[in-house]
This record gives sequence, structure tokens and C-alpha cells, in this order.
Amino acid sequence: MRGLAVAGLVALAFGLGAYYTAEGLGPFVAANLLGGTAALAFAAIAALRRPRGAGTAAGWRAGLAGWLWVVAAVAVTLGAERALERAGPAFDWTADARYSIAPATREALAALPGRASLILFRDDGDNRARSTRLLLQALARAGPVDVQERLLAQSSDEADRYGVGASNTVVAALGDRFEVVERPTEGTLWEALQRLASTRHAVLYVARGEGEGSLERSEPGGFSGLAAALQTEGYVLHDFVTSAAESIPDDAAAVLFLGPRRPLRDTSLAALQAYLERGGRLVALLEPGADTGLEALLERWGFGLEDGVIVDPASGPVEGDPPGVDPVVFDYAQHAVVRGLDPSKMTFFRRARPVRAAHKPEPDDELRSLAFSTRRGWIAHDVEAVQRGLAPQRPADASEGYQPLLTIGRYPRAGGETRIVVFGDADFASNRYLRSLYNLDVMLNAVHWATSRESAITLRPKTLTPDQFPLTPQQSLQMLYGVGLLIPEGCLIAAAVLWARRRSS
Repeated sequence: MRGLAVAGLVALAFGLGAYYTAEGLGPFVAANLLGGTAALAFAAIAALRRPRGAGTAAGWRAGLAGWLWVVAAVAVTLGAERALERAGPAFDWTADARYSIAPATREALAALPGRASLILFRDDGDNRARSTRLLLQALARAGPVDVQERLLAQSSDEADRYGVGASNTVVAALGDRFEVVERPTEGTLWEALQRLASTRHAVLYVARGEGEGSLERSEPGGFSGLAAALQTEGYVLHDFVTSAAESIPDDAAAVLFLGPRRPLRDTSLAALQAYLERGGRLVALLEPGADTGLEALLERWGFGLEDGVIVDPASGPVEGDPPGVDPVVFDYAQHAVVRGLDPSKMTFFRRARPVRAAHKPEPDDELRSLAFSTRRGWIAHDVEAVQRGLAPQRPADASEGYQPLLTIGRYPRAGGETRIVVFGDADFASNRYLRSLYNLDVMLNAVHWATSRESAITLRPKTLTPDQFPLTPQQSLQMLYGVGLLIPEGCLIAAAVLWARRRSS
């Protein structure tokens, strides 16, 4: 009986812990709550029916005293919880610091031109709303935000006006502008606040016509996600057809190349060279195995663009590629473009070419490589074989070393300061990989640096997961109930039953 009661308490503890961690009433939670409650109920009934003094006045008084202690403990706990809620202190004990507002979000709140409203639309009984409510309350403590809630069943007209179609949707409103966030996380809410507060800062010309990636394509290999992120950060995007260009428009804050595959015309390269000489800005994402003419132009600006694929044995296989050709980068130099990145904040590149700082065209120029493979990296020159998925064969004379994947150049000139950023890969910014690890941050921060918007450089809160890992702690917990909770719970229950039997013997 005592063992049954202890087992019930263990089951309830695991059930409540899983409920608050996983934010849902799944099968594991339901089974523990029901089983624990049933075990305690049977133990209580059995205790009341015990023949030794159970029916006497002393037995009833002892049982009543025990129940009074339980009721008193529950009352004190609830009272303390209500008092803390009214007093207003906030404690974020979640493993991923989910309710600790990131610096980028605080900056977005401070940049709002007025007081915003965050309206949570929910169905009665939607367990997800609890986590969203806590996040909205944390935002309200951090900046000029009012938090409101609406039950969908009682606010259908308002929901229709905003276009809300599902429970646990947040509407961020400022004046007559609003943004609908259907999957509210700090990252998605940050993006909504950015759009509410943003004004268009700069015009970005995106090259087209020579096999570059498309900002309109929404499939995994497209770059529509990058387009949306750039617009959220205040850029106006214009197409720039290189084959028809005789000059770069004067209003260009920068020109962006997303992995061109074919050679550019001589007139296009001449126009780009003239633009850079008068203080232009360029961000180029170049793939191995392509000879576009940009390589020779960039060599005149001090970049070394060896045609090959970086192989880093420290990185494992990704999506069927051979091991090592998709390096995960955690070694960075000190520079604004990679500010905040460190070995715990990694970036991911797929079949990238090395981009070196080869020489300075003039003494006052600055060329720096910023992101590197591990020191075991080497270069495979059979690019075609690697792109076909074959494992690269390391030559006997191949030298190991830190291989650079990102290099920047800054050039003071009479016509203005020229800035160039070159990545040895374009896939890292595609829809498939843009939000992997910290790829989005390094890409957007490179554009901000190139356009002299260093104040906008930051590490953004994640829109899908609270950290760089592919699964949230809640998703990991739900996938690992059997190993992470069920086995420890069974061990505790077995130990409790054994202890109770020994106490009774």
C-alpha cells in the first residue's frame, strides 16, 4: 500500500514535469497523470479500510490529520504562486532560456515608433497558448507592448478582420499596420516587430541572367527565404540583368550575386569594375566549378579564388554527401560580420570553395578572412566528382590547414570606400539551409556590413527553434520519452516499492 502510494507520487511527478516541459497533454503525460491519481486513490482507500484501528476514532483522526496536511500544503503552494504572479517577478528556468528576451528583440522593441499591441487569439483549452502567453508577457516587460487575449469563439469578427485562421495566433498591431504571426516564437515575433518598425533603408540590386539563384523560387533550392529576410531588414530588392547592363545604377547600396553559373559578358564585368572603383559595394556567393569572370575581377581586388572544394574531415556526411565536403564552421576571426559567433554558434556550408585574402592592391586596403574550416581541412580539385557525390581522394601532397570560406575587403578610394564580401558557397543561403545554425545571421550581417549598416548587425532570435539545434527540447523530449523518462521512472517506482516492502517487513 505504501509502495503503491509512492509509485503514484512518482508517476504524478513525471506526468506534471512532462506536461510543463512538453507543453501538451500527450499519451505519456495522460498515462502518468491518470495512473498516478488512480494509484494514490487505491492507496488511500486501502489505508482507510485497514483493519488495525482504521474504524476507530483515533484512526479516523489520524487519517483526517494527514489529509488536512495535504490540503494545507496545496493551499500554501497555490497561495505562493498567486502572490508571486501578482508581485511580478519573472524567472526563466527553461533549459533554452525561452523567455529571456534576446538583445536583438530588445532593440526591435526600442525602435518601435509607438506602443504596439500583441493580441493572442486562442481556443479555450489550447495548451500551446500558455507558452505563448508567457512569451508575450516577457516582451511586454522588455518594451512598449500591450498584451491582449481573445477567444476565437467570442471574437470572430475581429479574427476575420485580421485574417486569423487558427488558434494560438498572435497579431502584432501598431497604428493602422499589423502583422499576423501564426507560429509565435521569439524569432517570428521579432520579424513582425521589425516589419512594423522598418523603413526602407537601401536598394539592393540582385544579379540575374547567368544561372544565379532566384529570389522568387520557394522550393528548397530557391532563395525566397533570403528575399523575405532582406526585406524584413529594410532592403528594397531590384533585379539586375547583367547581360543588359552597361552601368550599375547610382542608387545601388550593393550588388548581390547568388552563385552565377555562366560567364558574365565583358561589358557587365567592366560596369561592375567601374562601380567598385567609385566606391561601390559587392556581396558575391560563388560556387566551385564555375568560371564566371567574377573570379578574375576579384583577384584584381586581392582575393584568391582557388577552384576546388574544401574537405574538412571533422565534419560528417550531410544528405548523402561524402564525409567532409559540407563543413560546419566554428572558427571565426574578430570582425563585425561575424560578431557574436563562436564555437557554440556555428555556420554550415555545402561543398564550398576556398576564398583567401591573397594581397592588398594598395597599402591602406584591408583584406581579411573571417570563417575557417578546422586545421585538418584540405582542398579537393576534382570538383565535378565531388558534385556527383563521389568521395574526394586526397592526394599524397595535399596540405592541411585552416581553409577560409568567407573573406571581406575594404578599400579607401578617392570616389568613396569600396566594400566587398565573398563567400565560397551559395547553397548555405538557400531555403534549405538559410535557417540552419547561424547561416541567416552571417548572411544578413555581411550585407549590413557591405552597405555600411553596422548598427543593424546582430544575432537574431530563432524563428523555428530557440537555439541552433534542429529540434527544440520539447520535440526531443517527445521523441525520447522511452529512454529519457520511462526507464528512469520505472527504476524509481521499482526502488520505491522495494523500499516500502522493506519498511513494512
